[in-house]
Amino acid sequence: MKSLQEFGNNFMDNNLHDLTVSELSALLEKKEISSVELTKEFLDKIEITEQSVNAFALITHEKAFEQASESDKNRKQHEPGKCSDLEGIPYGLKDIFDTKNILTEAGSEIYKGRIPDSDARVVELLNWDGAVLLGKTITTEFADGHPPETKNPWDPSRTPGGSSTGSAVAVATRMLPYALGTQTVGSVLRPAAYNGIVGLKPTYGLVSRTGVIPQSDSCDTVGVLCRSVNDAWLILKSILGYDHKDKKSSIQAGNFKLNNLKNFIPKPKIGFLNKYFMEESDEDVKHSTLSALKSLSNQGAVIEELELKIDFKLGFQSHRIVQQSEMAQWHKPLYSKYANKYKPITLEYIKSGFSQKATEYMDALEFRNHMRKIFIDSFKSFDVLIMPTASGLPPKDLSRTGDTRFQSPWTFTGLPSIAIPAGLSENGLPQSIQLVGAPFKEEKLLNAAKWVETVLGTLPAPIIKGETS
Repeated sequence: MKSLQEFGNNFMDNNLHDLTVSELSALLEKKEISSVELTKEFLDKIEITEQSVNAFALITHEKAFEQASESDKNRKQHEPGKCSDLEGIPYGLKDIFDTKNILTEAGSEIYKGRIPDSDARVVELLNWDGAVLLGKTITTEFADGHPPETKNPWDPSRTPGGSSTGSAVAVATRMLPYALGTQTVGSVLRPAAYNGIVGLKPTYGLVSRTGVIPQSDSCDTVGVLCRSVNDAWLILKSILGYDHKDKKSSIQAGNFKLNNLKNFIPKPKIGFLNKYFMEESDEDVKHSTLSALKSLSNQGAVIEELELKIDFKLGFQSHRIVQQSEMAQWHKPLYSKYANKYKPITLEYIKSGFSQKATEYMDALEFRNHMRKIFIDSFKSFDVLIMPTASGLPPKDLSRTGDTRFQSPWTFTGLPSIAIPAGLSENGLPQSIQLVGAPFKEEKLLNAAKWVETVLGTLPAPIIKGETS
């Protein structure tokens, strides 16, 4: 972390938005800035930048200042070091998380005007830790495939990814220090990759989904979008835990302890999934991945190629069968009333789910168990696995949100995974690698990711044409 002296006396300028959660927390802890002041700075940043990228479904100005004021009062009542690391720090929520008395519309005409009467469980946890909600971020319809009009800040002609579209763009453009998203196939990792930030998808069952609008019950996972591995750890620490209201919440989550990231991190032993992932990657991604691996190896990481007896193409097909079948089941009551109000891609997926046979669904579940066992066995030899996060640069086809194949295996099998920036392509677009860990081994995964991040570095904010501040 930079020292406060490095920021000088003018930290309330553009530099403020470039600070990580842990750096902002240090400023608040030393009372060099108040949460109300911090909130105003980020709301001012939103006013400048939002018009260029369209990342927010709504801004919660009044709620934000209420929470910031409460946070400042709470900090005054506690001894130094006794407040949460997230106390007083602004954040955003993908617009499928229920927020009490605040619109939650899931990007759909069907839910237009919907106002929940309670908060999602993770929102309750963030409230208890003093986090300050600045707004709801734009999602694809029902967190599925139909893209919104949000712009990729690195190149508006390319997709920013989805479905956690607004969350990723808001963090990348420094309108938010962090945001929550969800992943059912690749909706945290891929937007993180396309926007040059960190995206964490925890183990399935570690974070509650109560109050999160579902898509696929056996795949849906709450995730984090932020700008450093340390921030991902801080946020996960706040939102993890067992929840009896979520039937898929794991008992292990109740006893789960996420210790501090180590100051000295042993150089990890990494399994490189070369064959499928490199064969299916474009040349830009191949080059950036091999360059990243060389840098990690030069710094002492032990990297070995790993070939798993998995048909990844069949795995992706199986994932789609499960996802769309479960999606159709959940949407059945809405579909019977509002079929004509769904957007085309959402409707396409729901209809596909209705057409799936029970035998196909059961075969897909069986193949998932097969994949999961092979993945888990691989961690007997490696700390983490590594591969590119996405098969290519963000595509220019704005009718879709990008290729989900490389993020799918870990969502389908419930493994924790994290996307980390890996430099820029020759044409100045973010590159990304992902690390995958064993179930409920987030501590090992995040320590390895922190080490990788120290070697590869992070990316600056994208330059947005026409923005003045």
